[in-house]
Amino acid sequence: MEIYTYLFNSGPANVSKIVDLVNLKQPTVSYHLREMEDAGIVKGQKKGKEVYYSLTKMCKHKDIPCVFSEVDFKRYAQS
Repeated sequence: MEIYTYLFNSGPANVSKIVDLVNLKQPTVSYHLREMEDAGIVKGQKKGKEVYYSLTKMCKHKDIPCVFSEVDFKRYAQS
């Protein structure tokens, strides 16, 4: 949830930026990003040697907006 909230509020980020935010080791963050990408929640875009992750707008299983687009993450970030 922290990764999603960060990407929602800050836009695309590489693994290093996300690692700094969530205080987890790089392999753990990469694992979660891979799971999120497989689920269609985030997408990765390679730029040079780095991969920048951003949120997807549409559900990968149906051509409808992602259910997470309805969540008020700014509200949760302040808690």
